[in-house]
Amino acid sequence: MKMNRWEILGAAFFGAIFALFFFLRIDAVDSTAARGGVVVFLIGFYWAIVVIGNDEKKRSLSLSGQTLLGVVFACAIAAVLAAPPVGYLVAVLLGLVIGFTVDMWIHKLPLS
Repeated sequence: MKMNRWEILGAAFFGAIFALFFFLRIDAVDSTAARGGVVVFLIGFYWAIVVIGNDEKKRSLSLSGQTLLGVVFACAIAAVLAAPPVGYLVAVLLGLVIGFTVDMWIHKLPLS
């Protein structure tokens, strides 16, 4: 499986966010509003990667790549929100569903 630049960029970005908030235990974002802003940014960034990667004319994101990005995206959000261990399990399951089904609903959102 060959990864394209969007899959690599997305995985690196979400991995860095995940590592920052989970492995390093840095509470860089203290307020609920700031955490909400980071979550909205992550959702928007994932949406942009998927829209660009799944252009109408040519699909450049593989199904496994977008599913992996969905899982990493959900785990990064769980890390930002300081979820308990069961929250990461829920994030992985939601990421699998979102990443696997994103082709069905992404073009129904505005601006896509």
